[in-house]
Order: sequence, then C-alpha cells, then structure tokens
Amino acid sequence: MNDNVVSFGEWAQAHNEMVKEKIIRGIDRHEVNRYYDKVINVSIQHLSLLERYLIEEYLGEIIIRFFMIGAEASKQRLAGRTPEEIETVYSKDFYQCIYEIAGDFRINRHVGEWDAYSVSIMAEDLSVKWFRKGLEYGERQRKMRLL
Repeated sequence: MNDNVVSFGEWAQAHNEMVKEKIIRGIDRHEVNRYYDKVINVSIQHLSLLERYLIEEYLGEIIIRFFMIGAEASKQRLAGRTPEEIETVYSKDFYQCIYEIAGDFRINRHVGEWDAYSVSIMAEDLSVKWFRKGLEYGERQRKMRLL
C-alpha cells in the first residue's frame, strides 16, 4: 500500500526542480555570449586562467540567480503590480544577494581590489538586466500557463 503513496514533500521538491530547469532554459545563451565577448572578456583578459574562471562562474551564477528571481517575481504581475513596482521591491535585496554570492566565490580573496570593483560593477549591471529578463520570461510563460 505504501508503494502507491507519494510524499507531498517529494512531489513538491521534484516539481520545483522541474520549474527551475525550465526557467534556466529560458536564458538566452547568445545574449550571454555577446555580453561576455563585449564586456566581461575585455575586462578580465589580463587575469590568470584561474581568476578568469572564478569570475566567469561568479557572473554566470549572478545571471542564473537573478533570472530565476525575476521569473519567480513575475507571479506578482498576476496580482496587478507593474514591473517597476516589482523591481523596486526586489531591488532592495539585490546588493545583499550580489555580495553574498561574491562571498561564496571569495572574489575579494582571489583578485585585486580594482578587479573586484570592476567585477562588482558588472555583477550589478547583470543582476538588474537579468532580473528584468526573468520577469518578462516568467510573465510570458505564465500567460501561456507553462509556469
């Protein structure tokens, strides 16, 4: 009898993972590559291979995390909030999240002060940009009832 019973917690976790993967697939990889070629690569080409890898991973995490936050925030559009209102509410936590991720990657330990500053500017730019893109993506997906 227990073989037929599905734990709600397990189902919810599996569903959340599926939604997360669906959201991540919504990231436009061509746009990420263009940004990398035009901005990131130029800014970090003087660093060692390990430092470049670390920064690339960090900025990739910023893109993914903020795209997902934006897609999740798109639920508020159903309640009638404007994108500007949603962004205002969420932007209060942007810097904290950015620096939390930077702490996880220990950016300040591995690169110089000026390089860390440059990377933080790129992270701030990417966070807002990909939050907005996630918000748009989530809204489109919800209109089609895919999220």
